[in-house]
Order: sequence, then structure tokens, then C-alpha cells
Amino acid sequence: MRLNKNLTILLSGQLVSQIGDKFYLLALSYWVLESTKSAALMGVVLFFTLLPETVLGLAAGAVVDKYNRKWIIVITDFLRGLIVLFLALLFYLDSVSIGWIVVAQVLLSLNTAFFNPCIPAVVPQIVAQEKLGKANAQTQLIRGISTVAGPVLGGLSVATFGYLFVFAFNGISFIISALFELFLRIPEIKRSTVQSSLIADIKEGFFFVVQEKTLAILIVSIAVIHFFVGTFQIITPVLANQLNGRGVQNLGFLQTAFGIGMITISLIFGLVNFLNKREGTVLFGSVFLVGTINVVIALFVYTGISGVQFFLIPFFIYGGLIILAVTSFRTLVQKSIPNNMAGRVFGVAFSVGDVSIPIAMLIYGVLLDQFQVSHLLLLSGTGLMVFTLFLFRMGQTKPV
Repeated sequence: MRLNKNLTILLSGQLVSQIGDKFYLLALSYWVLESTKSAALMGVVLFFTLLPETVLGLAAGAVVDKYNRKWIIVITDFLRGLIVLFLALLFYLDSVSIGWIVVAQVLLSLNTAFFNPCIPAVVPQIVAQEKLGKANAQTQLIRGISTVAGPVLGGLSVATFGYLFVFAFNGISFIISALFELFLRIPEIKRSTVQSSLIADIKEGFFFVVQEKTLAILIVSIAVIHFFVGTFQIITPVLANQLNGRGVQNLGFLQTAFGIGMITISLIFGLVNFLNKREGTVLFGSVFLVGTINVVIALFVYTGISGVQFFLIPFFIYGGLIILAVTSFRTLVQKSIPNNMAGRVFGVAFSVGDVSIPIAMLIYGVLLDQFQVSHLLLLSGTGLMVFTLFLFRMGQTKPV
């Protein structure tokens, strides 16, 4: 599908910054694990990576709906670049510590709280409604490409150039992304002529979601699902360390397989719109299969399979299923709400829907110091399968 100019600019900036971000996340996770030898501390760092974002979601969404969305995107990308470059400076001065890492992650998360609701809110402004599914798939294609390129290049860069290079690269990538985004031309949304306070806008967004009961149930369901899916991010570096070979390179291979799965499904989405008003069914069906993959990986570990090559296909499938789920969810919400409420609704979705991810990382980080990876994967996979079967039975897979 031919991209319009604004979507092309948006995706180009995202491609640069997300590749840098994958460099950074791989290096960060592995540096914490390598430096402290503790999965629990890695869980703490990842917890602070996401917590401020989830706490500020509703307020950030109100800001997104009230002020210029283009400048929110540009400014938050620029600030994130400066924060990561400061960490790179600390690495250069040999002054980095877990404390500084946590402070940086909190600041990054604060900026991300405003950035994330902007992207799904802006897409309906620059893309026709009948093309939303494909446009959302293309935003996820960028995520897939960065997931492939980032870990491979990141793993090689850590091994060859060290952590300083990776952190500096990510900081510069955010700055470049902000420069791309300066050229965005986003149509104005229809705002109320009645002046209202930010607090009033926050309340309006909250009550809108509460009154739309099916939307509220969907968001709460996503929170439960994320609690089980969130284990995967913290378990993967530990799993990579337990496989034959070098841990950081194994992590790169696994995340690359995951990314190729994302790219494959995103490209298929660009050719065939198989949602066709079945977004809810595709969403929860994909999540059920994600649970199945968790169980399969758990069985691999339990039976003593230790070659990274055996895990590539499950990770490939996992990546494709995540694209199906995320694209279905975003399209489902975008089609069901007025765009002048999009920032607040997605703010609630990120805040409520994602709050369980840092909680899961914190809990599973501690559990990983006490229990085997296979046991936790089996728990999360079974939990996902049971919960999605419950949702199907309750009939909550209908579009909002």
C-alpha cells in the first residue's frame, strides 16, 4: 500500500528511534543482569521503566487531546535523546550505577507517557478509517524491523564496542527521530469551543471510558493479559543466559526471530485486511495462542533442550501473534471513539492496560531467583489460555 507523506515521515522517525531503543533495552537488561547477577534487580529496573508511564496515562492522554500533538511527539523524543546521552556520558566517566539507571528510566518513562498515546491518536488524523487496520500494521512493521535489526546489531555492538557506544547510539537516534517529526503536517482535531481545565478534561476522559462498558471491560481484560505476557520480557534474557553459547548473542538471536515474526504478519496485513470487523475475535484468539507458545517453550526448557536454534520458531510465531493482537486492539479502539477523545482513551488503555506489566516484571523478577524459567513460563502460558477461554465464553470478543 502506498503511504501518504505524513505517515511516511512518522514511520521513518519511528524506525530510527526504535532501532536505537532496541539497542538500548538489550544493553540495559544485559548490563544489569551481568553486573548484579540478579534477575530481581533487573525486574526492579524494568519496573521503573514502565511504572511512571502507567501512572500518568490518564493525565497524559488529556494533554494529548488538549495541546498540539505534533509538538508533544517532537519534544518528548528530543528529551528522551538527551536523557540517554546523559547515561552515555556517565558510562564514559565510569560513574554509572543502578541508582542512575533507575533515575534515567523514570525520566524516560515520564516522556513516554506523553509520547505513546500520541501515536495511535494521530494515525486516524492522517489515514482514512477504512485503511486504519493496514496503517496500524505498518506502524507495527516498523516495530518488527527494529526488533530484528536492533538486537542483532545491539548484541554485536555490545560485544565489539561496549555499552557506551550502544547508549550513545540510542540517544542520537531519538534526536534524529525528533528532526524527522518536525516535518509532520497533522490536521487539527475538532475541539470544544468551551474552555475547560486539564482536570476537567481528565475527568471527561475517565467517565467516557467508564460509561462505555464494553470498552472498559476490554481495557481491564488487556491488563490481565499483560500481567501474563509481561513475564516474557524479563524471562527472555534469563533464558538466553541458560542456553548454550554466549547469553547476549543468544538474546539477539531470540529477539531477531521474534522481530521477523512481527515483520511477516505486518507485511501480510499490508496486503490482506483479514480483520474485517473481527478485531475482537482475532485479538483474543491471538492471545490464546501466545499462551500456547509459552507452554511449548516451557516444555523445551523442562526437557533439557539448550540449543538456541530450537527456540527460534516459537519466538518467530510469538512475534507474529503479538502483531495480530496489538493491531486488532488499536484498530478496534480507533474505530469506536471520536478522535478528540483518542488521547484520553489510549491514555487510559496504556495506564490501566499496561499497569500490570511493571508489576509482573517486579514479581517475576523476584520469582526467577527462586524458581526455574520453565515453571514460570508454564504458569503464564496456562494463565493466558484459561483467561482467554473465559472471555470467549463470556462473549467479550465482540467489537466495541
